[in-house]
Amino acid sequence: MVDSASVSDMSGVASAPDQSQSTTSSASQPSPSNLTYMKVPTLIKTVFDKFPLVKYPEAALPSTCLFPAPAEKIGTAFVHSTADDSIYPQSIRLLTILKLAGVIDKLAVIPSSPHAAPKSGSVPYVFLRSRPRIKSDLLPRTLYPESKAFHQWLASIAPSFPAFDTAKQNPLLSLVDIRLRDAWLLTLYLYPANYKSILVPRLTQAYSHSDTSTSIIPHILAYSASREAQQLLTRSTGVSRITETIQRSIITNAEEALDALAILLSDSGAPYINGGEPGVLDAAVYGYLRPILGLELKSLTGDGQAELKTLVQERKALVDLVERIHDQVRKV
Repeated sequence: MVDSASVSDMSGVASAPDQSQSTTSSASQPSPSNLTYMKVPTLIKTVFDKFPLVKYPEAALPSTCLFPAPAEKIGTAFVHSTADDSIYPQSIRLLTILKLAGVIDKLAVIPSSPHAAPKSGSVPYVFLRSRPRIKSDLLPRTLYPESKAFHQWLASIAPSFPAFDTAKQNPLLSLVDIRLRDAWLLTLYLYPANYKSILVPRLTQAYSHSDTSTSIIPHILAYSASREAQQLLTRSTGVSRITETIQRSIITNAEEALDALAILLSDSGAPYINGGEPGVLDAAVYGYLRPILGLELKSLTGDGQAELKTLVQERKALVDLVERIHDQVRKV
C-alpha cells in the first residue's frame, strides 16, 4: 500500500510534463463510430424479438414473512408453523417443550422456513438476543432443540422443567427420531394420496396472502420436499430405492418403536414417559403422534386409512399420552 504522506511530499517536486512528448493525436484515438460491437446471432435475435423479456411487478410477501421480536422478548422461536394441526413434528416438539417449560411467553414465535436458518438451513430453532452464559460456558445465540446447548439454556431459564437425561433417554429418543420419523416421511411425503390432499394444500395455504397462491410454486415446493424426504429415507435405510419391501420394513420398524414406547408407558404406571411430569421425550413423541392422529392420512393406494395411523390408534397408552399433553399445551 502507498503511504499517503509520501504522495503529498512528492507533489511539491513533481516536474511539468515534457512538451516534447506529446500525447497521441486525436486522429489515432478510436472513435465510437470505429468501435466494433459483438453482433447478436440471428437465431437468438429472432427468439427475443418473438418472446421479448417482460418485467413483471413484484409479488406480495408470503404469509410467513419474518418480523422482528418485540423489545420485551428475550429471543425468537422460528418454527415451520404455529397451527394446531401442523404437519411439522420438529416444530410441534419445540413449541411443546417451550409451553410445558413455561417459557413460551418470553419468546416471539414466528412461522418461518429453512431459508431463514442462519447456518444449518434447518427449522425450528431459538434465536436469542444475546449469548447466554451458563457458569463458565458462553452458549451460542442460535439454539437447536436437539443440541446440548439448548438443554443447558432451558435448564437455566426453567429449572423446574424435567432435565433431559442423555444417557437414559437418548436410546428412546432414537426410536422417535429414526423409526417414527421414517414412517412419517414415507406416509406423508411419498404416499400419493397424502401428497395431493395434505402436503400441496398446506403449502398453498402458506402462500395464501401472496400472488403465488394460485401459481405452480406450492407444487414445486411440495415436489422438492418429497424428493428430500426420499433422500432422507434412502440414507436412513441404506438403499438406493424405496421399494415395497423397504416400505414394509419402515412400517414394521415404526410398529416396534410404538410397542416399546407403549410398554414403557404402561409398565411405569406414570402418566408420562418421563414420569409424573412431561419432559423432552414426551414432547418428541407428541410431535409425531399428534399429526398422525389428527390428519386424515391415507394408505399407499389411497383407498383406506394409513397403516401408521392405525398402529398408533391401536395403542391406547400412546393415544392417552397425546390427549394429556394436548390438554396441557392448549391452555398456554
